[in-house]
Amino acid sequence: MILNPFSYSAPETMEEAVTLLSENGSELFTGDQAYVGNATRGISATDSLISLRNVPGLKSVIHYDNQLEIGSAVTYAELLRDSAACSVPVLAEALKAVKDPHFKNHSNVGGALHHNTPAHGPVLAAFLALDGKINVVGALGDRQILLETFFADGGLAKGEVIRSISLTINAGTSASFHFIDYLKAGKIVCGAAVVIDAKDNIILNISIAACGCMSIPRRLKNLENALAGLQISKENINTALNELSEEELSISNPTISNSAYLLHLLKVLIKRAVLKS
Repeated sequence: MILNPFSYSAPETMEEAVTLLSENGSELFTGDQAYVGNATRGISATDSLISLRNVPGLKSVIHYDNQLEIGSAVTYAELLRDSAACSVPVLAEALKAVKDPHFKNHSNVGGALHHNTPAHGPVLAAFLALDGKINVVGALGDRQILLETFFADGGLAKGEVIRSISLTINAGTSASFHFIDYLKAGKIVCGAAVVIDAKDNIILNISIAACGCMSIPRRLKNLENALAGLQISKENINTALNELSEEELSISNPTISNSAYLLHLLKVLIKRAVLKS
C-alpha cells in the first residue's frame, strides 16, 4: 500500500518531462522495484510522480565504434536478449548474477542509477569497469557525467533526467564479473568486475570495480595503478592486492559483518579475474 497520495504524469517528450521534474515535490518514476518498496514503507513520499514510459528513444541499445549506448528505460531482461550487450562478457555475467526474475524484468538502467540498491550492484560494477558515462538531459541542456563520480557528487540536479549510459567496449580486452552470493540466494556478498588490456602477458590497462562488500560500487583506482605495467603472475597480483585495506574501501555488508573476511573474498575474486585473462 502506497502511504501518501500523489499525482501521476506520463509526458510524451523529454522537454515536457524536464519541465515537470523541475517543479517542487515532483519525482521521477523509473518503474524500478526499489521505488515501489520505498514508497510502501513510507521512505519515499512525493506530490507528483513523472513517468518516462511515453518518451521515445529510451528503450534503444546502440553499438557504434567502441561505444555501447543503453537507454535508461531498457530493463535487465531486455539487455540479456540484446546481442550487442551480451557480446560484452563482464556485462552479460553481471546481468546473469541478478537472480530474481521479477527484478530482472522490471528493473531498468535508469532505475539502477537513480536508486543504487544492493541488488543493482553487479550491473553498476560492470558499468564502472566499462568506463560508464551517464548522458543527462536538463533545463540547462545536455551533459555527460562520469559514473565513478556520479554518486559521490550527489547525482542529478533538480529537473535532470538520465537519457542513457555510454560504455567503452575495446576489442581485444578480457572482461569478466566474478561474485559470491549468500547461500546461493542471489544476494551478492562480494563481486568484482574486471576489464584487462594485456599484451605478451603484461597488463597495459586494467579497470576494476567492486560491489556487494561496500555500500556503493566503486572503482579501485589505486589497485589499477599498482597492477598496470606488471606481468600477470600470482606473485605480482598478491603484492598489489596486499595494498588494499578495509579502511580505504569502507568494507561492509549487512549479511556478513566480518569486514576482514569480505576483503579476503574481494581479493580472491579479483585475483581469479586477472589470472583468467
